[in-house]
Amino acid sequence: MNNEFVVMAKKGRMVMLTVLSLIFVALGIFILSVPFDDPLWPTVIGIITIAVFGLCFLFFVKVLIKWEPAVVITKEGIVDQSSYIGAGLVKWEEIEAIDFLNYSGQTYLGIFTFDTELIINRSSGMKKLFNKLNKGLLPSQVNIPVKNLDCSVDDLVNAIGERWERAMNEQS
Repeated sequence: MNNEFVVMAKKGRMVMLTVLSLIFVALGIFILSVPFDDPLWPTVIGIITIAVFGLCFLFFVKVLIKWEPAVVITKEGIVDQSSYIGAGLVKWEEIEAIDFLNYSGQTYLGIFTFDTELIINRSSGMKKLFNKLNKGLLPSQVNIPVKNLDCSVDDLVNAIGERWERAMNEQS
């Protein structure tokens, strides 16, 4: 059996997310260009919209240009590159549990680590800020949007189960 299970992102979904991000950037620019009696809040909203969705746009363009796996299940652990705040390699011995979580109508593969600050401590800059914000939304430390992955949930669960079990047996 191959040691790696490679999962690519759904290309059509990445294109859609790129276009949506660009639309929201345009919306932010529009908000900034409209004259308001009290421009403080519209200006703040416009700037935040441009900044957040601008980063999303850049991330999705990068993903489309440099087509790499979103998730790789290896004998060492799970490599998450599915989003801007992807955790990178999370080793099997760092993982306490894995479960599917629902948030805002979307299903995520949630990875719970023994150290609840593990991913935050590994990141820096904007990624660290976004990981801190993400921590308040879901209880798991790594959240991979299943809808973006180009594989079945069953195949993903089987690949994780087989490699995690093998890794735990090798440690014993």
